[in-house]
Amino acid sequence: MGRTTHVAKLAVGLLLTVLTMWNLHIGFYQMGGGEMHKLVLTMVFSGSCSETAIRADINAAGISDCLQPLGTWEPIDVILLSIGVILSWRALRALFSSNRRRSRTERQGKNLQRLGMLVAFVGVADFFGMLTDDGRPMDAGELLGFPFPNGVSLILLTTALLLSLIGGSMQRRGRRSSSGSTSSGTRRFLGPAERHLPGDFSVGQLRKALMLDAFEDPFQVSTGDDWGDSVGRTCHYCNGAGCDQCDNTGYL
Repeated sequence: MGRTTHVAKLAVGLLLTVLTMWNLHIGFYQMGGGEMHKLVLTMVFSGSCSETAIRADINAAGISDCLQPLGTWEPIDVILLSIGVILSWRALRALFSSNRRRSRTERQGKNLQRLGMLVAFVGVADFFGMLTDDGRPMDAGELLGFPFPNGVSLILLTTALLLSLIGGSMQRRGRRSSSGSTSSGTRRFLGPAERHLPGDFSVGQLRKALMLDAFEDPFQVSTGDDWGDSVGRTCHYCNGAGCDQCDNTGYL
C-alpha cells in the first residue's frame, strides 16, 4: 500500500476513536435543560433515530429510546473503538516501521494478536459491566449450565491471552525461518571450497581454501642478498604484523 492509503487509514481510525469517545463522555444530543445525552448508535445506524423522532419521543414520554446517559457502554461502542484503535495503530506502524516484508507465518501471528486484542477489549468491557444495563458482568451460567459469575469476561480474557501467546510464537518462528532462509540463500552462491568456511571468513582463510598460495611467484614472494636479509612483499595474512604464515617476519 502507498503512503496515502496509510494516511487515510490513520485518519479514519482517529475519527472513529474520537467520535466514539466523544459520544460516550460528552454526548451528541442536548436536552431542553442543557443536559447532554449519548446517542444509541445501533438505532442511529438503523435510521430510526432522526432528530424529529427523538423530539417526538421526548414530547410524548419525556425521554427517547435513542438516548442514553453519558458513560453508558454498549457492544457497538467497544467494537467501533477497537476498530479505530487498530486502524490507527496499523497505519502508524506502516508509516514508521521498516519495509521488510513479513513472512506468511509472521502475518498470521500478527493477525492472531490483533484478534486477541479485540477479544480482550470485549472482555475488559464486560468485566466492568459496560455491556449490560445493570452495570454487572455477564454470567456464563446460561452457557455452562452452572453459576459462574464473571464467567464471560474470564473466558474472553483467557482466550485473548492464548491468542496473543500463539500469535507471538508464530511471529518468532516466522522471523527465524526468514532469517535462516536468507543466510542459506546467500551461501548457495559459494563454491565447494568456500562452503565449509565460517560465515565471516577472512581473506587469508579464503586464500587457503582456494589454495592460491600454491601459485605464488617465488621471485615476487621473497629474494635474498649477501646480508641474509629477506626482502619481499608484506604478508597479507597479518598485514606485516607477523604470523605463522610468514614465520613472524611480516613478509612473504
